[in-house]
Amino acid sequence: MASITLTTTATNDGTTAVALSGELDIATAGQVELDLAHLVVGMVRELRLDLSGVTFCDSSGADLFVRVHRHCAATGVRLHLCAVPHPCATVFRVLGVDDTVPCSFA
Repeated sequence: MASITLTTTATNDGTTAVALSGELDIATAGQVELDLAHLVVGMVRELRLDLSGVTFCDSSGADLFVRVHRHCAATGVRLHLCAVPHPCATVFRVLGVDDTVPCSFA
């Protein structure tokens, strides 16, 4: 069974950083989306997702980031995917996620 953990750090400047580790697929994407939606409230101006610990990502995970990006844009929050590892980068490039969501690759 796939699992993923989120570790959240908030700063005083309105940035929330979230480190994800584990597998991001159809079994985990829904819960991650709910967890992230709860973070994009209040004083958050920027959401930075560190994906360096993600060991697997399928199209469900890629689609998750597009949905999160739309939600963030609608609420005035900047989203950035950081340290995207090679397996995720391949999926993102094939599906065009990196054309929609700001990403920096590992």
